[in-house]
Amino acid sequence: MRTQRVLVTVALVALAAVAGPAASADRTARHGAAAQMRGVDDPRAFVAQMYDAYVHGGEDRPPPDPAYAYSPRLAALFAAYQRWEDAHPDTVGAIDFDWWTNAQDWQISQVSLVVRPEDGPGRRTVTARFHNGDRQDSTRFEFVLIDGRWFLDDAINGTGHGESGWTLSALLRERE
Repeated sequence: MRTQRVLVTVALVALAAVAGPAASADRTARHGAAAQMRGVDDPRAFVAQMYDAYVHGGEDRPPPDPAYAYSPRLAALFAAYQRWEDAHPDTVGAIDFDWWTNAQDWQISQVSLVVRPEDGPGRRTVTARFHNGDRQDSTRFEFVLIDGRWFLDDAINGTGHGESGWTLSALLRERE
């Protein structure tokens, strides 16, 4: 696993060097389009669709980035993180894994979703419980309602901090 992580890191650094500014501009444009985000109708259906893509899409191909579903706050955090990564191509940032699967390699199965609507008006939490290989995992996806559409505002894995979890917005603020 450590060897795979090193190889993935080396490959990403090499790809960034080769792809250069064009790839960076494309990523920034995707995250920078936050103002025109369209959100989703149903947070649970959105999370189910994402995990279905991981289950049926193959272990080497994550689904396309769902930036259209990010809240303006989360989109701004992604854009700032991307700018930092672009300015530090030789440094691996805090998100060196796929945050939907909480892993660099995945084999997702046994996905179950629970919606917690009692978060209050304009807020909804979808908890995804799943197996990645032989490991159980759980991530809470927090949504906010903006102009009648739901937007992903954060993701919290496990406890949300330390060795037993993380919070996506906190990772996006980390630099090194």
